[in-house]
Amino acid sequence: MSKREKIIVFVMVLAIGFGVYNLFIASPSKRGRIETGKKLTDLDKLVASVTEELNKADLTEAEAFIIARAEAEWVRDPFFERGLFVTPELAAQAEEVIFTYTGYMEMGKKRLAVINGLEYQTGEELELGGYVVQSIHPDMVVIKSKGKQRLITVPFEQEVF
Repeated sequence: MSKREKIIVFVMVLAIGFGVYNLFIASPSKRGRIETGKKLTDLDKLVASVTEELNKADLTEAEAFIIARAEAEWVRDPFFERGLFVTPELAAQAEEVIFTYTGYMEMGKKRLAVINGLEYQTGEELELGGYVVQSIHPDMVVIKSKGKQRLITVPFEQEVF
């Protein structure tokens, strides 16, 4: 045998010896038997006891209502308010345009109003087109329609949390 073959055989014998030692001699002392049946039974008992305690607890009428509402399917997204933002496409489809006045700011003689989510000053044309802000007040804004020459009074909508 050549030197190279002797080295390969030596490494192979060494690997087999380590495998036999690890499998038969060292394994039982390192790992104990796991009793999955007993642990699973204990876990089932814990889940049953927690469920029983939760069922014993008396829910108030408000808590029962909250749970029922949370489990029910939602008809619409509660965080999306369609009326706050009127797009030009929606305005063209609707006979009556809906405006929402949700913000007011006064700096000296300059007044700003937040209408449909955008800021406007007196005399500015709304993004929808065909409407101009005629006057801004803390409690309402007056919008003038160019085509029909009519005035639309929009009250201030304050969000209540």
